[in-house]
Amino acid sequence: MDFVRVDNAFSPTVPRPGAMLIGTKLLIPPSHGKVLPRPHLIDRLSAGKDRRLIVITGVAGSGKTSLACQWIRRDDIRTAWYSLDGTDNESDLFFRYLLASLADTTGDLACAIGPWLQEQRRFTPREVISFLVEILTPIGHDLYLVLDDYHLITSPEIHEALVSFLNYMPPRMHMVVISRSAVPIPLSRFRVRGQVVEISADDMMFTEKETERFFAEIMPVNLTPEEIHDLARYTEGWVGGLQLFGLSLKDRRSPEDLGDHLGRISKETTGYLIEEVVDTQPERIRTFLRATALLDRFNVDLCREITGFPDAADILEYVYRNNLFLIPLDGERTWYRYHHLLSEAIRKETGSSISAGACEVHRKAALWFATNGYLEDAFRHAFSSGDFDFAADLLEDYLPVLQECYEAASGLRWLARLPHNIFLQRTLLRLYECRLKIESLQLLDIEAVLQDIEEAGERAFARYEGSKKSLCRDLLAYLKYVLPYYYDPENTDVEKLSEIADGAFAENRTLAGFIKIVVAGHYLYRGDPCPASQALQDSAGVVFSSENLWTRMCWYKQAAHSEKLQGRLQRVDAISREAFAYLDRRGVPDIPLKFMVHLPLGWVSYFRNDLKTALQYALTGSRYMEETKSAIGLLEGYHLLALVYLAADELRSMDLYLGKMQETAKSAVSPNLQALADAVAARLSMSSGDMYRAEQWARKRRLTLDEPFSYRYVHECMAQADLLFHRQQHKELLEMLSRLRNLCASRNLMEVVLDIDLLESGAHLMSGNRDEAVKAIMRPIAFGEPNGYLRPFVNYRSVVTKILNTPNLVAPQCRVNESPYCRDILAACGTTGNEVLHPQKLAGKKDRDLTPREMEILTLIAAGYRNKEIAAKVYVTVDTVKAHLKHIFEKLSVETRVQAVRRARDLGFV
Repeated sequence: MDFVRVDNAFSPTVPRPGAMLIGTKLLIPPSHGKVLPRPHLIDRLSAGKDRRLIVITGVAGSGKTSLACQWIRRDDIRTAWYSLDGTDNESDLFFRYLLASLADTTGDLACAIGPWLQEQRRFTPREVISFLVEILTPIGHDLYLVLDDYHLITSPEIHEALVSFLNYMPPRMHMVVISRSAVPIPLSRFRVRGQVVEISADDMMFTEKETERFFAEIMPVNLTPEEIHDLARYTEGWVGGLQLFGLSLKDRRSPEDLGDHLGRISKETTGYLIEEVVDTQPERIRTFLRATALLDRFNVDLCREITGFPDAADILEYVYRNNLFLIPLDGERTWYRYHHLLSEAIRKETGSSISAGACEVHRKAALWFATNGYLEDAFRHAFSSGDFDFAADLLEDYLPVLQECYEAASGLRWLARLPHNIFLQRTLLRLYECRLKIESLQLLDIEAVLQDIEEAGERAFARYEGSKKSLCRDLLAYLKYVLPYYYDPENTDVEKLSEIADGAFAENRTLAGFIKIVVAGHYLYRGDPCPASQALQDSAGVVFSSENLWTRMCWYKQAAHSEKLQGRLQRVDAISREAFAYLDRRGVPDIPLKFMVHLPLGWVSYFRNDLKTALQYALTGSRYMEETKSAIGLLEGYHLLALVYLAADELRSMDLYLGKMQETAKSAVSPNLQALADAVAARLSMSSGDMYRAEQWARKRRLTLDEPFSYRYVHECMAQADLLFHRQQHKELLEMLSRLRNLCASRNLMEVVLDIDLLESGAHLMSGNRDEAVKAIMRPIAFGEPNGYLRPFVNYRSVVTKILNTPNLVAPQCRVNESPYCRDILAACGTTGNEVLHPQKLAGKKDRDLTPREMEILTLIAAGYRNKEIAAKVYVTVDTVKAHLKHIFEKLSVETRVQAVRRARDLGFV
């Protein structure tokens, strides 16, 4: 799961959508060149590696990081590495990197932490620490979290959080802090407990013997023993100073030179670095260093763009080979940065104000990063240039990429950095901001902005020409047209929207396609999936040809939801998988956009009674909806979570999400959404045994059967039907179900029809009409088998088991002995029919029966690979794969791949 190493997630020709985390910050620095071994310090670290805290402090360039790397590689310890820089003082970003570093150590931690990393809300230190303690406590191995360059962290909030983490850290977890200065941690407390190992600044200083070895083995320079003694004394063992002296003395040796160089050393190393390292290089190298030192990271192509030197690759190799403080950020030496001392020294040389040369470098870097898809770097350099009009231009050109991948938080953050007077002059940016906000339902802000732009008339578009002016007008019209849908999706004027989609936006068909998706959303909310499917079909050509990620993922989500309402779980699964495959083809990493289709997959897993998978999808999908603040999506996500927790008999968690669902509906200020949430809450409360809430809802709602049909109304009717069932008012219930079933069936709402049929079967059974009960239950069995429905039957287990376990009640075509599907239903209900195979019976056979190769093939089957693809991955023939499949089927007592995957998931194999 490569969700942080965004640098390698895209090919150079595909723009990266708003990369947030830089993966190279989480890599252990690669070894390069010779490093002087320091076995006495490494032995101290090894002897104390069971301690809770390990602190390595020392002055800049004293070899702290190299020492830690030597120890890690020698002892082969498992490490989560996080290289800090000044930008990490923003606590939310700090915790995201911290989580990402831990997630990269094991698959279990990656699965646990991955969903958190997709969130765009701000993390609080308390919740992050609690989450870390929870997921790290079960680890069965020692894990070392290394925080490199911790002296760059000045945030008291981060300091306090880390101290709290240290206090509650699990026993197999260890923290290694590398810093130039004393760490703001109460070390005395840990010293008293014997929980800390300290390598101090004095420890890091080279001894005279090490200095002698340094100039003999690492940087050979012709020095006398007396000169080495003087250097060691004067630099006090600082390896950075020794390296600087070695560079400056190389090839320029005379007895008097050493004294001259020693006289120039001071606590302020800036002058020395500029005069004796930078200025001693050839002019071409000096120009290169001064330009590239303004960059936080760079590669050959960027250096070539910044400097205009076609031989930038050769110059970089020279800088690296001559140890001019160039640090590779990856093992392939693709990305680099300079040692902080050198880059800071050069930046100080430019002065406190932005010089013309520095401004030009930042602008060139911003354009290069933007063109290559590194938008966070691009916007950072644009603002660093001090040219806010240039930054605004860049935002106008590239914010659509963030919108496309719904990196809304990133886009809004950069827009907020623009001076207000410049922002107000940019109508396009104001419209982009509205588009980013609309899903979060900040509707009043949007309405005010649109009104202000309309009142300005042509003056609002005066600065734009050509396609940008047309885009401004299209966005303004689009936002005006769709805004009513977000206010009230059930009562939108869908005919007007359809006319607009067909006749407007001649030059921007993507917006027309999205309006069609909005039209489909209206029909889905009205409980009418057939015209919704037609609207989606009408928009498919425009949506798919545009290659717009955001619009296409919205299309997939709506299409999956339409198929779900029609009960076609296989289609829902196929659409969702197609969406994932599309994003993979586009090289899109696990950004929030990718989780848009998790809710449909969560419903599929829930209906198939795979509660563990349903919970995972529901949590990640709901967190995405929390980021976008989409009220409709949040209601769906919280509803699914409440159902999953109810199925797991975790009623407190169910109540939690029912409360969240009702709070979301209330905050949306939508009577229809509130009514929907109240009906769902009433129905689930009855299922958990709380009749009081349902009775109160019924008295307040006073539902009648002649109200306009909608998806909300269906939920209200089903809640009323459940209440009648619990009251044993079977006659009234059957009359209501008959009418409701006809209405739902006419609209192909088969998901609801299946539920109605099961409830009807129960009503007939409780009324003593067993033949009608059997007749009613046969309909959902016939419909449910092709799509693998199980959970609806489990929800009516008392009725289902009584019918299926009573031979004289069951229709001939549905005898338990003769129907694998009925056996699966009974197994899911926790009841044993004839020859019903419980998954628990196989639980003890996992290690004995399935070989490692069979487990590998079973995992690939679950991931959706076919026989030919599996054969290529495990380096065997297709016939060998088929032979393994035969053995797997026999051991799991199944007949198909689908059954094998289902059984494997029940057993926790995959």
